[in-house]
Order: sequence, then structure tokens, then C-alpha cells
Amino acid sequence: METKVYTHNPGPVSRAFLQTVDITDHHMVEVAEQNLAEVVFVNDIEGLRIVYNDIQLFCVLATDDGLINLIAKKQPKNVVIVHARKLFDKTVGAPGLLEALLRHRAESGKQAVAEPVPVFTDLVEFKRTYRVLVIDDKPENLQIARTVLMDHAIVTVGSLEMAIRALDTTKFDAVLTDMSMPPDKTYPALNLSNYGVTEMVQYGFAVMLEATSRGLPVAIVTDGNHHQDWVSAMFDRMDGAVVNGQKVLFFNHIGKRWDKALKALMEP
Repeated sequence: METKVYTHNPGPVSRAFLQTVDITDHHMVEVAEQNLAEVVFVNDIEGLRIVYNDIQLFCVLATDDGLINLIAKKQPKNVVIVHARKLFDKTVGAPGLLEALLRHRAESGKQAVAEPVPVFTDLVEFKRTYRVLVIDDKPENLQIARTVLMDHAIVTVGSLEMAIRALDTTKFDAVLTDMSMPPDKTYPALNLSNYGVTEMVQYGFAVMLEATSRGLPVAIVTDGNHHQDWVSAMFDRMDGAVVNGQKVLFFNHIGKRWDKALKALMEP
């Protein structure tokens, strides 16, 4: 049996696992690039957030019982949280653990990958160009922004943390943001272990407060279903608001048409 594995930031525990399995009947090939692997090993939940996708199987080799019990309940099917001591358990051991991981991978299956960026034939026309910050955690949505706002000077970022850095260093005319994004270390007191790797935080509100406090208008653009997402449902009742003296608009019915949001925000 041959299994291709990749280790993100290898540590003592993951190295021990790889060395132990390598001397058994299991033939394991360690690959240098994550996209070539079937199984990806990480040492902690923060590492998992960096490399996670819904295609591969992920194994978090942890050592803290309390942390394992906390985060194990909140992960998707293709994430397995394993206590490091199982590597040395005579009844399980590294070979048995590998077999269990592969069974788990087969049972969890693969989910669909993102669709290609659509082609738009009804791009909005503007009276002038704008300097725009666009924030969304999904690369395909940022690609849409670069497509529909190609005539503007735009900066695209994928997290609240990167958005604040951009606001600190670059002048903008407007900010367009997604609502729900993965938690990050923008706020040091926030314990990321309280969140599953696919859980989201309504960081759009934080972006709104950060940007308007700097004198910038904001449009929050969500594609969340208003029958399933309370924030999107709330947008049904709101035409707009004034926060810190700046205009704020809310959209839940235009998909990721950032150009339409910018037009309504800057040239109503």
C-alpha cells in the first residue's frame, strides 16, 4: 500500500509518526508539495487553518487532552484530531493509526472544488476611477473583484488581519467587504481553538467599524442565503446606515458583483 503524505511545518511528533510508519509494511511516500498528498499532517489548529481544503484528509497530531476534546467536536469530516500518545500505544501504534486515517478518508469522500470565475457582460460604468480595498476569504471572489473592477486601483486581501494592514499603509476611496470570514489573530485575546476550521466570524462588522473610523464608506456584500444566514436575513430590512459619519450599504442579492456595490456606494 502506498500513501502520499505531506507535513506542514514538521515537528517532533509528526517526524516520529513518519519514521515509525516507514519501517512497517506500509509503504509511505513523503512528498514536498501539499497538492500531491493524500494525507496532510499538521501540529496545531492554526497550522490547519493555513493549509485546510475540503479535498485532502488532515490529521492534527496534538498533545493536549483538553484542546483535543474542544476542537475535535467542531471539525469537518476530513479532519482527524489524534493524540500523540496513540503513536506509541501497543494496541494502535503508528501503522494502525495510518489505517484508521485512510479508512476515514475513504468514508468522508471528496467534495466539489470551486467553479471557475464567471464571465460578465453587463459591467457597470463609472464616472471616475476609485482606489478600492476588497476583502473576501475566497480567492474566486477576489478574482471576480479584479475582473469587474479592472479599471479601478484595487487591492484585494483575504482576511481582516490583512485588511487592517492595508488600511494602515494605503489610501483608499472606499472599502468593499465580505461578511463572514475565518477567525484570525487580529484580536490577540481571541482563542482560535474555540472555532472549527470551517467556522466563520462576522468580520464584516469589524471591517465596517475600522474603515468608517478612518473616514471611508463601506459596502458589505454577502452571498449568504437569507433563509439560512441571520446576517443576510437582517440585510433584507436595511437600505443602508451612517456609521462614524460614513455611508454603509448592505447587499445580499447581487452575488459578488463588487462593481454594482461600488456604484451604489460612490455614484448612486
